[in-house]
Amino acid sequence: MLVGTRQPNATGGGGTIPESFAREPLTDPMGTLRGDWKISGKDTLSLHYNIERQDATGVTPFLSDQPIGSASERQGSNNRFQTFQASWTRVLSPTLLNRASYSFNNFHNVIDPVNPGPELDFPSLADGASYDSPQLTWQKRSQWDDEVDWTRGKHNLHFGGEFQRIGAKFDLGVFRSGAVEFIQNFANQDRNGDGVINDQDLLFAVAIRSGTPNKDLIIPDADNNHIAGYFQDDWRVHPQLTLNLGLRYEIDTDVNDVGHYGQINPILLPFLHGTRHKDGEDWGPRIGFNWATKSGKYSVHGGYGIYYDRVTLEVESLERGLDGRALPINVTVGNASFLDANGNFVPGAPTVSNPFSGPIIPGAGGASEGINLIDNDIRNPRVQQFNLGIQTEFARNWILKGDGIHDFGRRFIIGVPLGSVYNPDSGGPETVTDLQSTASTHYDALWVTADHRFAQRFQFHSAYSFSKASNYANYDQIPFGYPPVDPTDLHREYGPAPNDQRHRLVLQGTVDLPWGLRFSPLWTYASGVPMDILLGDGSGNRVPELGRNAGGRQFHTGTQLNAFLTQLNNAGAPDSPFPLVSPNARFDDTFNSFDMRLSKNFRLSERFNLQLIGETFNLFNKTNILGTSKNNYSGFFNELVPDGNNPNYSSAFGTPVSQAGGVFGSGGPRAFQLAAKVTF
Repeated sequence: MLVGTRQPNATGGGGTIPESFAREPLTDPMGTLRGDWKISGKDTLSLHYNIERQDATGVTPFLSDQPIGSASERQGSNNRFQTFQASWTRVLSPTLLNRASYSFNNFHNVIDPVNPGPELDFPSLADGASYDSPQLTWQKRSQWDDEVDWTRGKHNLHFGGEFQRIGAKFDLGVFRSGAVEFIQNFANQDRNGDGVINDQDLLFAVAIRSGTPNKDLIIPDADNNHIAGYFQDDWRVHPQLTLNLGLRYEIDTDVNDVGHYGQINPILLPFLHGTRHKDGEDWGPRIGFNWATKSGKYSVHGGYGIYYDRVTLEVESLERGLDGRALPINVTVGNASFLDANGNFVPGAPTVSNPFSGPIIPGAGGASEGINLIDNDIRNPRVQQFNLGIQTEFARNWILKGDGIHDFGRRFIIGVPLGSVYNPDSGGPETVTDLQSTASTHYDALWVTADHRFAQRFQFHSAYSFSKASNYANYDQIPFGYPPVDPTDLHREYGPAPNDQRHRLVLQGTVDLPWGLRFSPLWTYASGVPMDILLGDGSGNRVPELGRNAGGRQFHTGTQLNAFLTQLNNAGAPDSPFPLVSPNARFDDTFNSFDMRLSKNFRLSERFNLQLIGETFNLFNKTNILGTSKNNYSGFFNELVPDGNNPNYSSAFGTPVSQAGGVFGSGGPRAFQLAAKVTF
């Protein structure tokens, strides 16, 4: 993975942050057992068991929006999975079939920092250890399903239901090691009077740490039940026309944490309106059709449906964890507030070695995280999907398909500040964020594919999409990186999705060569994604006068952005003056990667087969700038941070900070991989 490293100058004062790659080890052994038992001519029992032990190391989000993290910011993620599934199929008659199944999933996750904390947030680098670890999550899921298939005349009927029981709990060590918010990357003078300029002279604004650093945040009994029933009829109206008619009903019994409603902090009751109850109105009708010519070489298809998403356990954990009582946070004054007239530390100033020794800022701990509250009217997100397409066999073994798609989502969750309340547990006012289902999404696309069936030792697939995606937030970590710029006008948050890629072309083929070799090339080309333009004050907030993800959509060049920023500066807009950027600043980059695989099979015996594989990623080594987080998916530095020697200019803005694909992956630096696979 790409990381940065602070390298202070040996003579003191200043330094550099060169980029390099750090190890990202992954160990992922898996095992599978399966058994099928034909009990009788009408009954079949299938048993399936999986086990996985995954250990990985990677970089996680930082407290502040630094463009890059150091190797020490990596976290170790230890995942343990076990799944068991049993399925019983009974043939009741030649036209009637019943399938009953039960599955159980056990998930256990442990996240630990690679190095001890605290997190050290410099303007251009996140160093130290992530503030949000250690973490432990347990989840057990049981699911019962039953489905009946019944063929009656021109109708093929499917109906059934399911029940899921989820039991989960969290053990979160967030802010136990704390975080230090520095206001400079490197020291620029001997502030402590020891005769040298080094990291002990660094200025930091505040230090943030849990008020109970030896105690985890425990959230037990995060349980839920999901119930659903459905009916579908595949009706062959005519030999050339088939209709699909269906209806699904589902209930999420704890979508709004109704099971813990009585535990809400009493100081929040004035912010609640109405009553909290289960959502029992999730009906999902579906209708589709397919018409084909008698020869079957040309067809038209389409459909409409309503689909519901689940509300993740994260929402419940926010209401129960950030309720103003469960996680006390202390914000202490940094040493930047303990300077004399010459800019040197006065006696008693906090030090880098002991950053949490400063006086506590009353109420600031609550303000840093705030209080989260689930809206009584929160509901499961809902998407309406329309599609209409054609398919034709325009030549022998060649299929051309085109589809128009429109998705309209409603009731997606967004965090909206309601105001503030005095919290006696933190000793000050705290912002109350309402987790409400009032955001919407749109996705419109034209999909075109051309495929050649495997024949004459050759297969080909091509796909092109022209699409537009819009939503209300850059990523799904509720309640998002920054609040709405205007809580009374949420439509100002509506803008391009961070991964809104207007054009994407994929060409892939498979060719059987002599000597049993199989060659599979893959070429992917895509247009750039948009970029949010953020304030340079470290808040992570965007420039409020700009739409979300304006870079690459509202502005295409640094010159265009500068013209707009100049207007804001001349008008005296809030947060101005804004520094100008380089006319050559970039907002996005095209994606272009050619990958290929060469493989050969060796049949060792009747039961054993050996496959040797050689793969190349990004053969032509094209540098593809792209982000690793949807918080800034563009891969370019997107904060208007003023230069230290010229605050009217932001030279870092629009410079690349991350590359797509990692080390082994499409679009990353050119890489080669060898593998062997044994099947039996």
